[in-house]
Amino acid sequence: MTRKINIRKLLLVVSIPLIIVVVYFFSTRAKGNEICKDVEVKINYKTEKPLLTEQDVYKYLNHPEGKNAFIGKTKGSLKMNEMETDLLKKSTIKKADVYLGMSGDMKIEITQRHPILRVTPNGKVGYYLCDDRSKIPLSPNFTPDLIPVTGFVNAKIDKSLYSLIGFVNNNTFWKEQIQQFFVSENQDISFIPFTGAHEVIIGDTLDLDHKFKKLEIFYKKGLSKLGWDKYKSVNIKYKGQVICK
Repeated sequence: MTRKINIRKLLLVVSIPLIIVVVYFFSTRAKGNEICKDVEVKINYKTEKPLLTEQDVYKYLNHPEGKNAFIGKTKGSLKMNEMETDLLKKSTIKKADVYLGMSGDMKIEITQRHPILRVTPNGKVGYYLCDDRSKIPLSPNFTPDLIPVTGFVNAKIDKSLYSLIGFVNNNTFWKEQIQQFFVSENQDISFIPFTGAHEVIIGDTLDLDHKFKKLEIFYKKGLSKLGWDKYKSVNIKYKGQVICK
């Protein structure tokens, strides 16, 4: 009697894992045969409007015809991991998730990189500098309201521009004052304020807090009385000096 009970226990112990494997196999196979009923594209962005469109997403996936290329296909044939890889090849896209939802709809969720400066170098193709220090191409769909940078811009000056825009964006007063940045041939950075026709020469991005504090005092105690158009240039690049011409 004892021997029979042991055999039954042994069979039970062996059969349970086998049942689990079989159930898992068939459930996985069933999931792989799920049919895509629809496609939903979601673009997360911080600009006023997205730089990408739903049609751009389909083009990046080599299916410009749109969602009809995916509807009716099984989950196993969609190759969603490869789709994520293809989307992430585009520099404007920071993150991409593609999955089949419970309802049978394929979800394509994209996070767009966040541009903070629009750069148009002399004689070169323009681009955006983003908050994660990456560069992305200009968008034909939408131009966000960013401070533009023109002039003799290169990879080295890009690093300085990150420091500068970081300082400006964290200062409510100066963020509202600056109309445009310019990089001269000798790599001095300057800007044109909304308040007048003069140019403010910053030079490099060292001691920005000191330079802008000096400029603020000069604006309040000097130009506010003399007139904003009194000078064509205001140079604050040198320590302890404000040179006007």
